[in-house]
Amino acid sequence: MTLMHMVAGGLLVITATACVSTPAQVPASPSDPISLLDCQAVIGSESVPAEGDSIVLDRVALPTGRALQANRTGDPGARLFAKDGLYIRRGASFDLIVPHDSRDRLSINWGFPGDATHHLRVPGCRPTRTVNPIRDEDAWLVYAGGYTVPEPACVSLVVKAGQTEQTVRVGVGAACPGQRPPPPPA
Repeated sequence: MTLMHMVAGGLLVITATACVSTPAQVPASPSDPISLLDCQAVIGSESVPAEGDSIVLDRVALPTGRALQANRTGDPGARLFAKDGLYIRRGASFDLIVPHDSRDRLSINWGFPGDATHHLRVPGCRPTRTVNPIRDEDAWLVYAGGYTVPEPACVSLVVKAGQTEQTVRVGVGAACPGQRPPPPPA
């Protein structure tokens, strides 16, 4: 076997092994599960988001211009819950993520069953079998849920769509700078 044959054979082995792909193994952290929004749990539809909401990444509307009223829940930790409908643009896919440094102070939940999470994935909802009527002409779908905190706070929430992300500030029982204060308790 000549040197040229050995080099060609070696290149063939390298090329063949280089073409074999193995999927990246990204372990899911048990402390960071992703909750998937149940698209069929929509409670309504609207032509525009709620007053005081800002449209983020053209996919979701969040309450950045107004602070939310937060009320005591029945849980033993005496946490506060701020109910707020989540307005999502029909068909939009994105994630809502509580930053790591805020996870002891904030959880979010929308949809059914609406379990508390730090990471909610919205899979491009186009609901078909809804309990509540929605209008095909409305661009925005609305889901029940909200924010849970141990005490009134201005919290951060990350909206991520593909490689683009934006952090927004939400007042939960307390206004963030530039927001209207929350309404008084009922």
